[in-house]
Amino acid sequence: MGWNVVIADDEAPSREELAYLLEQIADVSQVTQAVGGMDAIRKVKEQTPDVLFLDMEMPDLSGLQVAQIVGELDPGVKIVFSTAYDHYAVDAFKLRAFHYVLKPYDEDELGAVFRELRLAAERSLPTDSHKPVAGNACVKLALELDDGIKYVSPKHIVYISKEGKRVQVHTIDKAYEVSYTLQELEQKLAPFGFFRCHKSYLVRLEAITELKSWVNGAYDVRMDDTARSRVPVSRNYVKELRLKLEI
Repeated sequence: MGWNVVIADDEAPSREELAYLLEQIADVSQVTQAVGGMDAIRKVKEQTPDVLFLDMEMPDLSGLQVAQIVGELDPGVKIVFSTAYDHYAVDAFKLRAFHYVLKPYDEDELGAVFRELRLAAERSLPTDSHKPVAGNACVKLALELDDGIKYVSPKHIVYISKEGKRVQVHTIDKAYEVSYTLQELEQKLAPFGFFRCHKSYLVRLEAITELKSWVNGAYDVRMDDTARSRVPVSRNYVKELRLKLEI
């Protein structure tokens, strides 16, 4: 699907920066800018957007006021609050905000918002729309080694790491250095339950046994391999990871 997005912010530089970043996201099909709270309400009526990015502090109506009105006009609009201050978070989530992002904008954080939107959209589809990706075929990842090619089933891969230019595929008890990029492996393995939890790591969701929180909002997961490996999880990915893991 293509996401129809409205941005409401009275500060033009901030609004245009967010519009530019959103336009770089492949499945964002339309970005409309609103210059304040009242304009945001008009744009929602005209555009019926999927997502509304709302600045908290605007001179005519606050983001919270706009969210209350929009919630009555069109409850299906996903609201993402954006502000330079994090003390609004509690009020934002009382209004069932879909997400909350801080200025200056971070590309990874915006990417995480849209991954969660996609996941929420997938969960709303009828269950019979999800078909097996590979059917009964035997599908294995080909790892080109010095002495030949090793074929590894996705279910035997625990996680994948990138350190510098080295990419390694980790199985239960061994690691293989490969010539694939992390992005290539992410695309190949997405249908088999793999998840990008950090800019340098992919994990197989079934192989996760624990999620641990650390200082400064940092997290890691413990994996079900011989070494009981710990893999870092970026703060921006924690919510999506939990949505995928938990019933």
